[in-house]
Amino acid sequence: MRKILVGLSAVALAVATVPMFAAFEAHIINVTAKIENALTVDTTPIQYGTVFPQEKLDKFVTVALSQSFRDTTRVDDIDYAIRQKPKCGKVVADTNPVEYSDFKPSGENVEGEFICPEGYVQLPVLCPYLSKHEVTPDGTASENDSVGITAFHGSTTDWTLSSTLGTEVTGHLAKSQQDVDDQWKIDLRVPCFAGECAQDWAQFVRTESGNPNIDPNAYVQPKDNEHKLFGCDLWVEVFGVSLPGLGCKGKIDLELVLDRSGSIGSDITLLKTAANAFVTTLAPSADGTHIGESSFADTGTLDQVLTGNETDVHTAINALVSSGTTNLKEGIDLAAGDIAANGRPTIPDYMVIITDGQPNQPPDDANARAVALASATAAKAAGIQIFVVGVGSQVNPTYLKTIASGDDHYYQASDYASLDNILKQLTECPNN
Repeated sequence: MRKILVGLSAVALAVATVPMFAAFEAHIINVTAKIENALTVDTTPIQYGTVFPQEKLDKFVTVALSQSFRDTTRVDDIDYAIRQKPKCGKVVADTNPVEYSDFKPSGENVEGEFICPEGYVQLPVLCPYLSKHEVTPDGTASENDSVGITAFHGSTTDWTLSSTLGTEVTGHLAKSQQDVDDQWKIDLRVPCFAGECAQDWAQFVRTESGNPNIDPNAYVQPKDNEHKLFGCDLWVEVFGVSLPGLGCKGKIDLELVLDRSGSIGSDITLLKTAANAFVTTLAPSADGTHIGESSFADTGTLDQVLTGNETDVHTAINALVSSGTTNLKEGIDLAAGDIAANGRPTIPDYMVIITDGQPNQPPDDANARAVALASATAAKAAGIQIFVVGVGSQVNPTYLKTIASGDDHYYQASDYASLDNILKQLTECPNN
């Protein structure tokens, strides 16, 4: 037997006042902004209490648009993710079972490892045993913003940031569609302990996971964890408020910066398809939007200078071949250089970077990250807005958000098959 605890976390911000001054004369412009949460989430802890192997228990969580968001006419829709991370507890009695006086969510370092605050330890991780599906109030299937995720996923012993991103579920709410709240069913499928599993344990895991090829032994808990408190935090994070509307801004100069490293492999075809669709939607022309394209692997190449000729951009994209390492720095430098040389002085400049990994060239990895960040910082200082799309579970969102022009310029695609939908979000117009 063991006790189970799931926490639910959300994020909030505050008010800023910025005075500005000129030489010799003082002209004060009082700038204020009231920053509200876009979502309302019930963060009451989900407590399953004492449970037993192979039990199936259901709890529900509602995610809704906040009243402030509903009352504002400037914005319409929200995209959010429910992500899982380990729970940390403060030990008061190192007994069996361990007793805790307080709980906090874990943080993460730049390497994608979860760490607990000082004085806290990580509880045995419950996340792999929690399924998440959007449902109607009576518990049946709903609009299915996301396909959801079944129990028995990820590692039971080494839960990392990659595990979190690889097991997230996403939702979408929009006032214009009268879709202002989602209800999620959080199901627990209780594991057994080594040497004490029932004869039908393997069938239980295969049935509940929906995966006939899963290894049931991977989800058996060590005998030492019996009686212990397991935990997992569900992290509800907004990653899109309305839409950037790159296709609605009139003339822009835009550089596509595409990862063609060896890790992409056969998915290079999906990358080309999504990138080509993105270009077609933006409809480059001599007197309208101009698009350039650089790519990177061991080194970067400027495959197409800024142009209003759509066919030339498609040709450059279709010539991409996957191989080698990940030199993000050179991809950024070449794109920024093209904007400096061929961009139009009065036209806004944008860069859209698509990558499925972390920079590792020029070596070592830490140096590769540092020089790529320096290049992105210089590009942003030159007036280029940078959007980044991280693809798959091997990216480090914490790092890539530093490359982007803010957290709201970072997007996460679960795989290359979903990249097309992410890029469409960049081109659609927000409702005013």
